Amino acid sequence: MTDVLTLSTYQQSHLPRIRQTLLDVYAEVYAKEIAADPFFSVERFDQRLTGHVSAPGWTCVLGEVNGDPVGYAYGSTVRRGGWWNGVQTPMDPELIREDGSRTFGLFEIMLRAPWRGQGIARGIHDELMARRPEERAALTVEQTHPKVRALYESWGYRKVGELKPATDSPLYDALLLDLR
Repeated sequence: MTDVLTLSTYQQSHLPRIRQTLLDVYAEVYAKEIAADPFFSVERFDQRLTGHVSAPGWTCVLGEVNGDPVGYAYGSTVRRGGWWNGVQTPMDPELIREDGSRTFGLFEIMLRAPWRGQGIARGIHDELMARRPEERAALTVEQTHPKVRALYESWGYRKVGELKPATDSPLYDALLLDLR
C-alpha cells in the first residue's frame, strides 16, 4: 500500500469533530514539555485552543496519511491590537500595529515525529496560507529551538523581535512572513 497524504481544511464550526485529534497530536508532540512544565499541559493547551478558535477566520489544516493524523497547523486573523502582547525587545510601532485584518496569526504547527523531514509540515503550512486574505503571517518559536526557527526562516519568515506572551511562558522569537 502506498502512503497517501491528505490535507483537510476545517473552520470554527468543525472544532467539535477534530478537537480530540488536535489534543492527541499535541500530547504526543509535546510529551517531554508536558512532563516538565505546567505551561505545556494538555489542559492549558486546550484552554489556548478555545481562545484561538474564538478569533475571526480560525482555520485548521489537518494532515493525515492513510487516515492517520500526522500533524496540523492552525491560526486566525489577528484582532485589532492583538498578537504582540509581552514584547521584550524594542519594535517599530507600525510593524506591530494590528487593525483586525492585516495579519494571520499562526498559533500552532506541529508534526508527529515519524513524519518529520519529509516536507509534510511545509505542505500543511502552505495549504493553510494558500488563500489567506491577510498581507502577512506571524508566528512565534521558542528561543530554545533554533533549528525550528531556521526552518521557518527557510520558508521566508524573518525574525522581528521577542515575545513573552504569558508570565509563565517561555521566551519566543516573533517571526513574520509576507503573504503578498
